[in-house]
Amino acid sequence: MAENATKSSEAAAPPEGLTPPERRTPLALRQPVEGAPGTLRLAEMPFAGKFILRLDPASGGEAFREAAGLDLPAAPLMSVVNGERVVFWLGPDEFLLLVPEAEAAAFAEAVEKGLAGQHHQLVDVSDYYTAIEISGRKAREALMKLTTLDLHPCGFPVGHVAGSNFARAQGWLWLEHGEEETARFRLYVRWSMADYLWCVLADAGREWGVPEQIPAADETFLTESVHSKKA
Repeated sequence: MAENATKSSEAAAPPEGLTPPERRTPLALRQPVEGAPGTLRLAEMPFAGKFILRLDPASGGEAFREAAGLDLPAAPLMSVVNGERVVFWLGPDEFLLLVPEAEAAAFAEAVEKGLAGQHHQLVDVSDYYTAIEISGRKAREALMKLTTLDLHPCGFPVGHVAGSNFARAQGWLWLEHGEEETARFRLYVRWSMADYLWCVLADAGREWGVPEQIPAADETFLTESVHSKKA
């Protein structure tokens, strides 16, 4: 994923002789890993626009729909998808908005304009969260090792979103595709915990052949977290 997890800054060109800065995701040095074919695969989903919206859906939902081109979720713990735009329900008046990075600035401007006069808050958290995609027929089993969430298909259907602890990190889990052979989850986690979760997820998949992932050398607490599960 390294080649996909870095990109040149869009800021003004640096002075002659200096290398343009690179924007990196927290898992820029990690490559996608997988076990036996079809069992479990991990990959970072870098560079998406992410916004936290605080808004009363009863009074502002219609204005949001007209501005953003999609509805707010009508039920708790659910999501709404329109193309590459997604809304997660995080709370009665709190939502996570996902859009392609190229559309993020225009999207935010349109939402702010559409909600003018509405009591709301829109915060750009694109560089606060990253997403790890966990896919394959063993994706549920691997995640079950890390969380107390009920991930049975009856309790966690397609489109479901839930926040919880995954090992020692907090995150939001979304089931994007639910067919057992091609189940695809996305786990949204703070950048500072991304490498830890990557290593723990890989450790959970070792029985299906996922290669061990060694934590960054200067983050010794990650090593303790990963291997304490084996004790």
